[in-house]
Amino acid sequence: MATATANGSAAVVTGTPYSGLTSTVARAEKTPAQRKAETYQERQDRIAESKRSLLKPLTENEGKTTVCVSGEFTTLAVVYDSLFESIYPTLPPQLKAAANAQRAQAHRDMKRIGVSTLAVSEDPQSLGADRDDKALKYRAPISQLIISNLLKIRDGRQGEAIELGDITVSQAVETAFIYLFATVIAPARVGAGLVPFLGSPLTGTALESFAGYITYNTLISIVTLGGQLGALRLYQAISSSLVNQCVARVTAEQRDQAGRPSKNLRFDVPIAPIIQETANQLALTDEETCHPISDLTLSRILARTTDYAQRMVRTDAERSAIRSAGNRIMATMRTTQIPLNIIPADPADFSAAEVIVDYIGALVPYIGGAPLEVVIGLNHNIAQGDNLAATVPLADLTVTKSLTAAYYSYYLSLWLFSTVGGLVEGQVLGTPTVGFLSPTKVIAVFAGLPLTYGLVNYHNVVRSMCLREDDATGTGRGAEANRDRATLPSPTIASTPSPRPSRAPAPRRSAERRTPAPLLPQIPGLAVPAR
Repeated sequence: MATATANGSAAVVTGTPYSGLTSTVARAEKTPAQRKAETYQERQDRIAESKRSLLKPLTENEGKTTVCVSGEFTTLAVVYDSLFESIYPTLPPQLKAAANAQRAQAHRDMKRIGVSTLAVSEDPQSLGADRDDKALKYRAPISQLIISNLLKIRDGRQGEAIELGDITVSQAVETAFIYLFATVIAPARVGAGLVPFLGSPLTGTALESFAGYITYNTLISIVTLGGQLGALRLYQAISSSLVNQCVARVTAEQRDQAGRPSKNLRFDVPIAPIIQETANQLALTDEETCHPISDLTLSRILARTTDYAQRMVRTDAERSAIRSAGNRIMATMRTTQIPLNIIPADPADFSAAEVIVDYIGALVPYIGGAPLEVVIGLNHNIAQGDNLAATVPLADLTVTKSLTAAYYSYYLSLWLFSTVGGLVEGQVLGTPTVGFLSPTKVIAVFAGLPLTYGLVNYHNVVRSMCLREDDATGTGRGAEANRDRATLPSPTIASTPSPRPSRAPAPRRSAERRTPAPLLPQIPGLAVPAR
């Protein structure tokens, strides 16, 4: 974000990048240490036992065996029909025939429209992640789409299409927020940084001495940053709620149709070999069976890279040269000591109080931004008992520590450029007038894009994915194995109370259940009274 310095020049105070936003809601959902996280199977069982659904049950399902399902198995067609049947009785008689015709047309349209599976994102819990998996904490709409697509490409599903009516509520929410962030939030933040100097609301007042610090540009930046934070909070809350409560009662056939690819439509989607090769090695991380790439050491990464490079060449001489180079680098890494706790904590791991201080402090010239974030990160390390004097060989440094160090290095460099550049600009060009667009600000805004939307999302991906070779289940699917082996609860007649839904025993990894996520409020007129 941009503001004016004390001397009136248009320096750039870079607001907290996107990383600080990725875990704001996830932190609030962190499982207490004494409890076990709810598993995929337990979540399905709990939801199936619900007596009330968010949506009114369909008329066509009366008398049929149904089961309560979350947004993971509720299709847009079911949502449309439930809303239609709730509104239909309130329509004037002369409009009901036209409404029925429109309903039939809507269903024909939903069957005719096919959406590429690569354009549809998935919630980590729908993929099989449990509530203690890192895929739930370190995520944002863009990084989640990347993860979903890598898993689909790995399984050869990139050509699949889903009929619009078969897209699930969970998929629709995940996908809608992707396009909201890509087409509204991100452009708005970039645009706010490129707004010419607009002056200060304090000019001509008793507080005019502070006019260089509080400008209209600063207020615009606050609004756009607050909008991004609010949108992400909303995304996390809605996404989590939809997969943790009963959204609708559906039949087994309607549940099976949820998210199912079309039999009549496929897209020809060529995948670059390097992307296909990368996807083939990845799985969704699981806290117990497949640890994330971010926890791997640099020595492991170097060894894998060296082995891969040797497979790519043809001659023994080339392989020998690569092996020798790898050994030299490894020897250097083992003898180079790194004070790992001098690397500040990642902003995604900040507490709620630290996030608030970070965001408010970002508005303070010279102090806010990168310097303040470094101080907060170091204080976070000290508060959790880390020894700042401790060192480890570079070979033992983890991927996440390395990426965090890269993040702070880039961020500090950007802050120094914008701050020093703004001061020099003020000396050379003088006090800016309304309408002046700072060249330093423009450069800083565009230079910050790889950090905000590149490195941070990449870090989310490596925290959410693991190597298939590390998967202890032997399936190479990581957390997706939880979904694969789960037994979905059997439908029952909704009008008669039934005991726990009958099903074959499924493996469980915890005996205790986590407290359910907060539910969305009931939609007025659509709630079904408990029977």
